[in-house]
Amino acid sequence: MIQVSPKNLSATSNSAVYLRVLASLTSLVIICAVLFLAVRLATWAAYPRPEDIANNDDLWRALWTGFRFDLAIVIRANLLGLLISICCIPLPPIASHLAWLLNRYLGGLILLTAVFISIVNFSYIGFFNRPIDSVAYTGLNYGAAAIWPTVISMDPFGMRLLTVLSVSALTLWIYRKVGERIIRLVRFVEVRKIRFFTLTVVLPLMLLMLLGRGTVSTFPLSQRHLIVSSETAVNNIVPNGIVALYYGYKEFEQSKIITPALDPEGREMFTLFYGKPPSDQPLFPQFFTRTPRSGFLEKNPPNVVFNLIESMGNALLLPAFSQGLDLAGQMRQHLNEDYYFTRFLPAHDDTQTSLMSLMVNTEYSAISYSRHQHIPLKTSVANVFKKAGYRTVFVYAGFEGLSNRSDYLKTQGFDEFIGAHQLRERYPTMESSVWGGEDKFVFEETIKQLLDNNEHDRPLFIVTLTVTNHPPYQLPKHHNLTLSPPADSLSTKLQDLPPESLDTYRYTNDQLGQFMSAVKNSRLKSNTIVAATGDHAIRGMSYKSAERLHELSVPFYLYLPASYRPSLQPDTNQIASHKDIMPTLYNAALSKATYLNLGRNLLTAEDHYKTPNFAYHSEYLITHNKGYQKQLNSFGSGLEVTADFLLNEKAVYNDQVPESAKVYSSILDWLTRWQIINQPSSH
Repeated sequence: MIQVSPKNLSATSNSAVYLRVLASLTSLVIICAVLFLAVRLATWAAYPRPEDIANNDDLWRALWTGFRFDLAIVIRANLLGLLISICCIPLPPIASHLAWLLNRYLGGLILLTAVFISIVNFSYIGFFNRPIDSVAYTGLNYGAAAIWPTVISMDPFGMRLLTVLSVSALTLWIYRKVGERIIRLVRFVEVRKIRFFTLTVVLPLMLLMLLGRGTVSTFPLSQRHLIVSSETAVNNIVPNGIVALYYGYKEFEQSKIITPALDPEGREMFTLFYGKPPSDQPLFPQFFTRTPRSGFLEKNPPNVVFNLIESMGNALLLPAFSQGLDLAGQMRQHLNEDYYFTRFLPAHDDTQTSLMSLMVNTEYSAISYSRHQHIPLKTSVANVFKKAGYRTVFVYAGFEGLSNRSDYLKTQGFDEFIGAHQLRERYPTMESSVWGGEDKFVFEETIKQLLDNNEHDRPLFIVTLTVTNHPPYQLPKHHNLTLSPPADSLSTKLQDLPPESLDTYRYTNDQLGQFMSAVKNSRLKSNTIVAATGDHAIRGMSYKSAERLHELSVPFYLYLPASYRPSLQPDTNQIASHKDIMPTLYNAALSKATYLNLGRNLLTAEDHYKTPNFAYHSEYLITHNKGYQKQLNSFGSGLEVTADFLLNEKAVYNDQVPESAKVYSSILDWLTRWQIINQPSSH
């Protein structure tokens, strides 16, 4: 039995110190649980959510599951300190007092971490519409010099920094006061050993082990428990910041693992994707196909320019979303004159992964700066054009060393990589920014490259990548841009974004529009194909849950000279995605060119190559009028896709995801692994 003695209150037994540690741990768990709950409720209140979810059991399930994660993560973080205090019970008093100090300081550190990471996770959800994930770790590769100005450019940064400091001070004050009260209450304890160890050591440890697992079932809490609903907004509030940070790191580390690409595995995926088994010949070449032979293209190979525009979301190009503010700028004329696909999805929500998907057909975003960076891939886009006799050039407004893009893309077949440093040398008036230079000079250099190329030179394949429309949204000083104030409804949609984000969006569209006018007003009009799309949409804007596809959507713009246009008008209202861009350009520009057969030619209704018809985004698969949302590592039940490209999340189908669409990402992974394992490094 435990008795608190009024005698000798100045003395403190080791057992009493242990009880203090146990009480301190209990108080820490309670404080953290209240903190995490407050952040969940703030997230639910601050960001878009389904209107009819208020009485839905999913919300309560999310709060309950989140609470279990809260208990588990705080207990696991403190368990070592508690065990140390138990081990110190039979030791000299100084050991127990050191154990007490260790636990108190550890608790304070956990509190500060919980506050800071909770605010970070809150902001991350507002920007990416998901908790912290592996993209956050990939982004660290950009360096503090680029990340910090980006972070502080967000409108509520000052308020959130003040919140972090205030809440940290408040929680530490509460924690300190609770600790002082624990010391006053637990001063001296007379111990009857058997009951003491039973009541205060064995039973609490058993309870803590149970709460640390988070469940009494066979399997402890894990990543699979983070999904409690088909609603993204509900799932977003399940993990606290620390849990999200942990699983994001696990995903990041897992993405670095390259396992052998087994032939039976690849053959099974081939059969599911194409609806027919491969032949007995080597499998890898069977994933490729050829464009038709064209005597006209052989005699008149066109220049091809592909523009990848930073954060070029399609929603702001649509009057329904831009609320009368024409943010297309000088690009509007060309969107009206040429092919403009409005129901179009990017591959991913971050630049690096979309870039690697488009340029080398891999979702291994870190490949450009990994130990596999020197391996040339046969799935590279630049090599398709090089084999057709083209000179290949990449023009980038950013710094060449970012994610090692310059060296890597040259390894993958680009003859020349022109980044911010080279642009600054060629255009001394160009201003520097956090991410590099100005979009204006990317397009000026591209026009120069095209016009300097005479009829006897090799045709050009040029890829551009812009940076101006990226946080911290710094508009170049020499711009001639005048924007009307946005309507209140549009300002509300900006959520965490500063109003300057609309300025840089319009600026880049103006520069792209001026580039297109320069092409059409020169000899390039008759022999240059130009395409443009966004690397991803604008992140951080507020949308209704049923507008998820609009939130993700990017435009796909395509200019074809008259003699290169198809005989029939393509369906620009079809649903497509990044994976279909290069097959479309190959078929428009190249004769008998061999390329990876995973996307469709959007300029024809005929399915010559039996390529499955679906649009792919890392979170969604869209087939005809059904959308399938990714949850953890699999795609869920179908959601109705309406005519104006909205998701009706009330209409849930029971049919399964088409196998051809479901294995697309796995095929990219298999092809990457096969090439890395089976091809020697070029160095």
